Amino acid sequence: MSMPYKSSEKWDVHTHTTLSPATFDTLGKYASRYTDFVRIKAHDCKPCCAHMINANGDILREIEDDAYSAETRLKDCDRHDVTMQVISPTPMMIPDFVENDHDAATICKILNDDNAALVAKFPQRFTALGALPMLHTKAAIKELHRIKSLGMHGVEINSNINAHDLDEERFFPIFEAAQDLNMAVFIHPWGGFMSPNEDCLKDRMHAARNWRPWLTGMPLETALAFDAMARGCIHEKLPNLRVLYAHGGGSFPSLLGRLEHGSYSRPDLFQNCSGKDVWSTIRDCGVYTDSLTHNPWALKMLVDVFGSSRIAMGSDYPYPLGEIDPFNAKSMKDPKGNHCPYPDTKGIYPGHMIEHLPKNDNEQDKAWKHFNWLDKTNADGMRKLPVITDLQRENMLHKTA
Repeated sequence: MSMPYKSSEKWDVHTHTTLSPATFDTLGKYASRYTDFVRIKAHDCKPCCAHMINANGDILREIEDDAYSAETRLKDCDRHDVTMQVISPTPMMIPDFVENDHDAATICKILNDDNAALVAKFPQRFTALGALPMLHTKAAIKELHRIKSLGMHGVEINSNINAHDLDEERFFPIFEAAQDLNMAVFIHPWGGFMSPNEDCLKDRMHAARNWRPWLTGMPLETALAFDAMARGCIHEKLPNLRVLYAHGGGSFPSLLGRLEHGSYSRPDLFQNCSGKDVWSTIRDCGVYTDSLTHNPWALKMLVDVFGSSRIAMGSDYPYPLGEIDPFNAKSMKDPKGNHCPYPDTKGIYPGHMIEHLPKNDNEQDKAWKHFNWLDKTNADGMRKLPVITDLQRENMLHKTA
């Protein structure tokens, strides 16, 4: 596919790493202490793969080395013309479940040093976000200072911290320190509605049920995180704290009207909340999203609501839900041999339209011809993407950066 109109730099702000297999033995002592602990072990017979191992020694899944190898990631970056990847930990690796402050801080240090070592191999192509022992305020602030000294520019945190909402009092000093240090915060969904404890809800959210925790639980978790950060006055009190919400903000951008109307209709239920309405919070504070929507209509809504300066390209590399089509257009198979379930592949995804940044209308019209993922004869939206208007085209191609 020809892509002549590319920006000179393309930053992918939403990519993940696991721990490298080199950390497997170092982390061994924690496996016996914490049932939720996951390590990465080198594959016995596939040098380009590894296994996620749980605390019991069971194999959770096989992963490829694009999750931890700088060299493999760099090849993919070159193939997709990504000049800089912002890497962050795989959410399950962050030790939010560790109650011991020393253990939590040590695990974060190992994780952060592992990613720092990856960045050090190619500092012009990778930068990293760190992990913090969020349950332990003093230890988290100490690690925040340390990773800044390593050259990191922010942290990734989960949408809830072991079932604790982000507006709990213990977390505010961490956010305050992040603002003071000019460290960004990337909020990624994990836990909560993805893995509930209540039996009935657990049955309904079972992963085998249409991959429901990832497809519906994740967006809801991000919405709950925004609700905590906005209503809990975090954004209002720290307007210069830059917070990026994953997956196009999950479901909260489409809920903003409902959130505002609810506080208008029942002010008695919002006595201890922020005095700002949610629209003002987005306008006045450091609220950002990535472009990872899988949907041109949703991407247009983000541009309309947030403005293009608040949206960054994110792919969720290297995981299956990322906006990089895993299926080969000729073979119709992904790298693991799975066959595409639809009659054709998706090709380029909407979120990657911002690879193309035409400088004027003439260039825009030329660039548009190369977006062959859009079948203009198909408008039903059932599989191929629907026809979009000139205004939507202009918003997505020209304004989003």
